[in-house]
Amino acid sequence: MHTLTLVVSLITLLTLVFRLLYRPKKSDIELSNEWPGPYLLPYIGRIHDLPINYMWLKFKEWSDMYGPAYKTKMLGATFIIVSDEKIAEELLVRRGKIYSDRPEIRSLFDPKSTHGSMEYLPLMGKNKYWSRQRRFTHSYLTEATNNQYYGVMYFEVKRFLYNLVKEPDNFAFWLEDMASKIMCTLTWDDHSFSAEYTQSAWGLLTQMSPAGPITNLITPLWDLPMCINLWKRAERKRHDIQQAMWMKRLLDTREKVAKGEARASFTKTYLKTEKSTNLSGDHEASSVIGMMALVGIFTVAGPLYYFLLAMVFHPEWHEKVQKEVDEQCGGKLPTLDDYAKLPILRACILETLRWRPNVPTGVAHEVEADDFYEGRFIAKGTRILPLDWAFMRNPEKYPDPDNYRPERYLEPSWPTYREPLTVYPTIKGLSSFGYGQRQCLGQSLTQDELLVACGALCWAFTMKKKTHPVTGKPIDIDTKKSNSLLIVKPDPFQMAFEPRSAEKRARIIEQWEAAEKKDLEARAAFLAKARMRKFDTVTLAAEAEGPRAGNETKISL
Repeated sequence: MHTLTLVVSLITLLTLVFRLLYRPKKSDIELSNEWPGPYLLPYIGRIHDLPINYMWLKFKEWSDMYGPAYKTKMLGATFIIVSDEKIAEELLVRRGKIYSDRPEIRSLFDPKSTHGSMEYLPLMGKNKYWSRQRRFTHSYLTEATNNQYYGVMYFEVKRFLYNLVKEPDNFAFWLEDMASKIMCTLTWDDHSFSAEYTQSAWGLLTQMSPAGPITNLITPLWDLPMCINLWKRAERKRHDIQQAMWMKRLLDTREKVAKGEARASFTKTYLKTEKSTNLSGDHEASSVIGMMALVGIFTVAGPLYYFLLAMVFHPEWHEKVQKEVDEQCGGKLPTLDDYAKLPILRACILETLRWRPNVPTGVAHEVEADDFYEGRFIAKGTRILPLDWAFMRNPEKYPDPDNYRPERYLEPSWPTYREPLTVYPTIKGLSSFGYGQRQCLGQSLTQDELLVACGALCWAFTMKKKTHPVTGKPIDIDTKKSNSLLIVKPDPFQMAFEPRSAEKRARIIEQWEAAEKKDLEARAAFLAKARMRKFDTVTLAAEAEGPRAGNETKISL
């Protein structure tokens, strides 16, 4: 009996070791009609050797080993990692009816709005809140695009150039603050809290990213009781501060509207038409409007950082853009009306987003019903991850993929060349903006802001490496170092912004001072007119009612 027990135990042990060590060959998997992929440990899958930092590089490595679509698991969640754009289009676009849900992000409260939180449009499940907020956002951004953002971009870009002249070493703050001021002005006509709002944007992005709180990876930790759950308590504080900020901006604008003192903004437009919308009330309205402003910050900031790096490391393209802007814009700052005349600038912007994708891992979709792809089963609840880093490194579509080559959009010999050059290259439709029903609604805003900002930078400055004050040598920059959030930006670096001439420097200062003076005068005139209109209305109402005891003195005051 003792011998039999020993034999059974030995067989069991050998079986476990075999399962842990044996990795089936790709050909064996294909013959069995199973998804290829790395060997998975029970429940935890591959969480043990998936790096938190630069996770997309590991996913790409597995793609090279297992093919353009493979399966992996992490803590019970099943993922299909897609590294071929054609497969992504088939699943996420053509089959979008059942491939457009979002997975649950554990470190946020009700991000899918399963229980009616209605707070984070890009993360919502495919439900009624998502549908109506998506329509709402699309209509507002379309109106802003058609009106060239009411001149807000031009105004803030002039401020940005002025700040770079005065404090070039603080360029990272000015860059993000410009993006924040544009969105805060468009949304509430108030940019006084732009720095605070930038921090709020990055705070949410951190919370929703795999490289954020550990509860996004070791998900059971999120279910610990609140009294010992440091992560949940921190998120409750962050969440409540952000929600209070959104609500305050809505209520402040409503008060201005009531007084007739509110200038144009997304919030004013909503308040003037709120009875005709299908939003449920102030909480939902403040959330969807707040998210519009928030997303517009980091979707522009990351690409703009990398455009700076591209110009520093590729001075030949920096000079080509400068020459194009000088010749085509008549010595003035580029505007959206110059779009068709600036193909080199647009090529450099597009290549920046390819060279350093804004969302290298892509954003996961969740499958709503069982399905098959080429005979392989995809279970309901599987997460499809379109790996944008792999898409942008496809050597067939992008020859010499690791190098910055804007000519790939300008010369007919390249696979990505398209005509006419008055329209192409364009970043619209780029895989970085997502697929199908989940495509980013802010593509036009991102493209337009990058065109204006990048064109202005090249018009104003020569951008180069900064010289070390002691050694006199250029301070190097590692372009491969970045955060590892869902939307990336490079690690802090130093660089120099040199005005292209003394005349250009003077003009940068003069343009901003004139723009600021004009803006202050316009705001004062609007407020004075609004108050005069209110005074006239009160006076007419009082006259219509006739004199009352003690009322004459109030009217005269």
